[in-house]
Amino acid sequence: MNLSIDDIKRLRGVKIYNPEITGNKKFSGVSIDSRKCGKSDLFIAIKGERFDGHAFVKQVLKKGTGCAVVNESWLKKNNNSSFKNKCLVAVKNTEKALGDIAREYRNKFVIPVMAIAGSNGKTSTKDLISEVLSQKYNVLKTEGNLNNHIGVPLTLFRLNEKHELAVIEAGTNHFGEIENLCRIAEPQYGLITNIGKEHLEFLKNIKGAAKAEGELAEYLNLVYGTLFLNTDDKYLAKLRRLKNIKTFGFGFSGRTEVKGRVKGFKKFFPEMEINYGDKKINTTLKNIGYQSANAALCAAAAGFYFDVPARDIKKVLSGYSIESGRRNQLKNINGVTVIDDTYNSNPDSVIAALKNLQAYNVKGNKFIVLGDMLELGKASAKEHSGIGRLVKKMKFSYLLTYGPLSFNTFKAAKGVKNNYYFEDKAALAGFLKLLIKKGDVVLVKGSRSMKMEEVINLISN
Repeated sequence: MNLSIDDIKRLRGVKIYNPEITGNKKFSGVSIDSRKCGKSDLFIAIKGERFDGHAFVKQVLKKGTGCAVVNESWLKKNNNSSFKNKCLVAVKNTEKALGDIAREYRNKFVIPVMAIAGSNGKTSTKDLISEVLSQKYNVLKTEGNLNNHIGVPLTLFRLNEKHELAVIEAGTNHFGEIENLCRIAEPQYGLITNIGKEHLEFLKNIKGAAKAEGELAEYLNLVYGTLFLNTDDKYLAKLRRLKNIKTFGFGFSGRTEVKGRVKGFKKFFPEMEINYGDKKINTTLKNIGYQSANAALCAAAAGFYFDVPARDIKKVLSGYSIESGRRNQLKNINGVTVIDDTYNSNPDSVIAALKNLQAYNVKGNKFIVLGDMLELGKASAKEHSGIGRLVKKMKFSYLLTYGPLSFNTFKAAKGVKNNYYFEDKAALAGFLKLLIKKGDVVLVKGSRSMKMEEVINLISN
């Protein structure tokens, strides 16, 4: 790692304590975890939900960690003889300093950076794009979903001279967050998967979501960057109006550069065709549902743009399985297929899951098990009711709901042949276990904190 005190000195509002002993100290890594700090690392004290990194400053410096970045206010209260001859950097806000230092470090590398944003499917899309681009380039990617003001800087600190391209996931639930992440990562390329009803507690409505996610496009417009444009999304299609932005389109309908088509499903897996000019890919994906086809089309568009051979794109699309064990996983429980979609939930992802379930050709019955969708604010009752009406409209026969908000789903689904509401998760699982038989399919979905995977665990026993 090529990071030194001189790099940090260039940042505004930084004060170096004991400068006479720091010289131009160099660092081999950056960490916010005191347990993982090496002797030549830079430790940045971040105050989190459960721990305040400042509580471990003395400990990390005592064991030999190279330097610590702390808040000025903390240092004024805690500066004492134990910090004599120790390297300390004082800043107004260590979270902001983490991003500022990461941006300084990122600018040491003249490589393309692509930011991935969107309401749904960011992580799986980021992973698939990275895998496709890795067929030709040495790619740095965001691990897991470390996509916030802490995760993005930590990803950038992993850059080294061997990397040829970086794919960075950018998440948001408040206005201004993606703008800030772009300021840190300075992408020249971006892709917004879609615009949906996400985090309505803070973003208010779908137009608010479009504004928040659109901050990526606004940044690219400032730097004359390139946006991979989902031309099927009416909110994203409007971004063509930005004067300084270049677009490279992909979609399943209308005229666009990279065109996809889902020909059908092989059991639960999409069979799709992708066309770009005179290049054509036909493949069966290893991940289930229409959302997998969306991610595959995004990845193909990125691959074609960056000149990855079509045969290599096809190899990845036909062989890649998503990393997370909690996203749309198929589980066989005594001959019953369970779709474990318990990682998270919002109105658009539930609608997508229902469309998938409707498209699957199975011998048995289809069961829908839904927990509450959270962070919807004032729109919560309306959105839960909308899901209930959709289940009825799509003519499903079995709906089991859990959670206070999902009572709205239950009420709105009146007329569904087998429509049940539960206040107890174990009771729901016990009743479901009595109903299901070999050949049936069970979709289980809910927001992360609803822990709907417990239903799956209960019916497995």
